[in-house]
Amino acid sequence: MATVTAPPSAPARIDRPGLAWALFEGGRIPYVIMLSVVFMPYFAKTVVGDAVAGQAEVANFAKYAGFVAACTAPLLGALLDQRGRRKPWIVAFMAVLVSVVAMLWFAEPDAAGLPVATIVVLLVLGKLFYTYTEMLHNSLLAAAAAGGSMARLSGLSITIGATSGFLFLIFILLTIVLPTQGGVSFVPAEPLFGLDTESYQHLRIVPLFAAALLVAASLPLLLFARDYPPTRKSWGASFDGAFAYLGGLVGHLKARPNAAKFLLARMVYADGITATSIFTGVLAAGVMGWSATELLLLGIGQLAAAAAGAHVFARLDMRVGSKRALQIMLTGMIVVLIAVVGTAPDRIVFVPLGGEAAAFWDGPAFTRATDLIFLALLLAKTGLASGTSASSRALLGALSPASEAGAYFGLYAMAGTVTAWLAPLAIGWATQATGSQQAGFVPVIVLLAIGLALLATVKTAATAEKHA
Repeated sequence: MATVTAPPSAPARIDRPGLAWALFEGGRIPYVIMLSVVFMPYFAKTVVGDAVAGQAEVANFAKYAGFVAACTAPLLGALLDQRGRRKPWIVAFMAVLVSVVAMLWFAEPDAAGLPVATIVVLLVLGKLFYTYTEMLHNSLLAAAAAGGSMARLSGLSITIGATSGFLFLIFILLTIVLPTQGGVSFVPAEPLFGLDTESYQHLRIVPLFAAALLVAASLPLLLFARDYPPTRKSWGASFDGAFAYLGGLVGHLKARPNAAKFLLARMVYADGITATSIFTGVLAAGVMGWSATELLLLGIGQLAAAAAGAHVFARLDMRVGSKRALQIMLTGMIVVLIAVVGTAPDRIVFVPLGGEAAAFWDGPAFTRATDLIFLALLLAKTGLASGTSASSRALLGALSPASEAGAYFGLYAMAGTVTAWLAPLAIGWATQATGSQQAGFVPVIVLLAIGLALLATVKTAATAEKHA
């Protein structure tokens, strides 16, 4: 597999190619938030027409996408390592992703446009090609961080993505959603472009904006970021090399047992974290009955929490080490999600209120105390998840030798796809078996706990825990 080793004279700073790599997250993170807090709740409640059945459909899409990714991404990653260059493939995969996202415009209420099954296929393709681009982007981190600045660069990329998404959702809120509510003096009287609210055009247009942002965020990466040199191998030799590498995967991992243990732990806990990002909006809409305005405010808050989490937990990472920081963050996520499962309009952390909480103010959103508590829990969960993403990449950088960084980050990307079907499958099963959206989240807590236990087996040297 192709590797990149920084020259001895490379400065320990983030240069223009590194910044171009980080800016790619400026389109990717807003896309995920858009799905979570805008499109998925709309799909579940309005297109499918039932929150519980809709959550099961969302689980089906994520499950199918995970299965396909698990079967194809490892071979694809190994094959592209044999080819060398990533940028041409990023262009191809982004073209498919953008096209699929844009087609969600035709997901009309009550399946009057595209059938539910077709929308699920589009969501599967979107998730699949998002995974492919994520795999390629992560594999370029070693090339982007020329001066050993992987920890800082990893955190910076998440901060950039969260900030971009924050501004994106503020724009959507002020120009699309709030004008439909009426009575808000500082916004236009009608949605942008005169969008029809009865056919939910004001929500269906959000994927189009997300697609445009994906394109814009790709340009700096394609123009300025470093790429691996082409290997000039034939396709036949590339396939032979990819199959040979995958065939010898056990031997590669045995040579670095702690890196292998970490990849296993990350494979499990990342599946749970990814599921929380997919289902957060569906859960909030179904359990708390939040409106589109409240879901957008949730998305804005999540992006602010993600930016803050990436910054705060990066400092924690450099203070106590990546492994310890991850243990703290995963423990925090487990506690927060238990509280989420136990909170609803009529109870707070499993304590019943004797009826639905009364409104304590007459504002346009989050009028009940339970709304604010639920919101605070979801924001805490997002900040913790943001920190785990940055520290996970940094820890693998510490555990793998610089001369093999490209190969190990390829494995890191592959590990994120192998069990990507597990959490959605478990959530779908638990939701259907219990008829409860919140009970459907219990498997996520179990996955995080298993990942935390596996992480405890990883041994790190003190010197390997220090990052630029």
